[in-house]
Amino acid sequence: MMTNTVYDEKVKKYKSIVKFENTSVGTAYGGPATPAHHKGILMKDYITDTKRGFQAYIEYINEINEIAPIDFLNTPYPGMMNVILTTMWLSKVKIPGRELPDDALWQIDEKAVIDRDDYDFVIQNGYEAFRAKVLPKVIDMAEVEKFFKYIGEEGPSQSKAFIDNGFPLVSEIATAPPFEILSGARSMPKFFMDCYKVMDKIKEAQDVIQPTVVANAIGMLKNANAIGAWVGGWRGASGLVSPKIWDTLVWPYMKGMADAMLENGFIPVFHLDQNWDRDIERFLEMPAKSCVLNTDGMTDLKRARKLLGDHVAFMGDVPAPLLSTASADKVSDYVKQLIDNVGIKGTIITSGCDAPANAKFENMVAMIKTAADYK
Repeated sequence: MMTNTVYDEKVKKYKSIVKFENTSVGTAYGGPATPAHHKGILMKDYITDTKRGFQAYIEYINEINEIAPIDFLNTPYPGMMNVILTTMWLSKVKIPGRELPDDALWQIDEKAVIDRDDYDFVIQNGYEAFRAKVLPKVIDMAEVEKFFKYIGEEGPSQSKAFIDNGFPLVSEIATAPPFEILSGARSMPKFFMDCYKVMDKIKEAQDVIQPTVVANAIGMLKNANAIGAWVGGWRGASGLVSPKIWDTLVWPYMKGMADAMLENGFIPVFHLDQNWDRDIERFLEMPAKSCVLNTDGMTDLKRARKLLGDHVAFMGDVPAPLLSTASADKVSDYVKQLIDNVGIKGTIITSGCDAPANAKFENMVAMIKTAADYK
């Protein structure tokens, strides 16, 4: 696909930040749900009327960019978001206009759809057979087919729009390690209990799941000619699981996914929700200046920078409550303090995780503009 000078220069800047060769802080937009309210579109229409929804998405980003320069995008448009999340988490997702009010945000409807015996099913039959067994329990398969048709028909034009508007998408897809997949299907309370009672069985199942998940992710990234992808860290956060569980069931698989991306020329973005302070030094195990940590406001980045130095780039970290309820001045103050704490090199300023659906437009502008202007 043809690119342009603006787009190419921003890709070059992104790679320079990862390598700590940048001379200015990067800025990224991340907020799949945020444009809907600002553009006057009900959430149900925003995620289901994909052509209209994507137009609102790119227009909203350009509105910010006209005032404050956005270098990169950290999240794609969330068309048919329930299918994306269901196929990743193996959990049912409620959506506005169907199970929820028309302008509500999509929600995971978490219930156990597998039993403890299903770990043996994975081991004996493989991940694809397991997925084929579970998916019909949480989604109408006709909707999955509709989603892939949508991606095939509209995906190329969306990619072209990002390029034409000069916005490199640095996280083309979100990848869920086996820990997250099994947690979604089993439900968090039951899965966490299983981690204590049948840890060896879960590890055996995850060892079967991992190669297929990695191969599928690499295939999608190659087909999209992507820059990189999220390596998801949600329920596997240091603040949620014991060291033994983290060392056995979480980190080896996250690291394995990231290593595979690097081997194939893609930049892993470790998307780290919740608190990762306890294990933050483990990211020194990744090759130096090759990855990005994308935190959500709960991990101490000042401490992380002291421990990690110039080994790993940071992307974050303005918390959702600030973007939705604080003043623009307070958002600006937070960004300045963050840059003072972690430095300019190897730093990209964006929202902590996704900007919330009710983020104030002036706060989104303040976040980006402060980062771009602050010296």
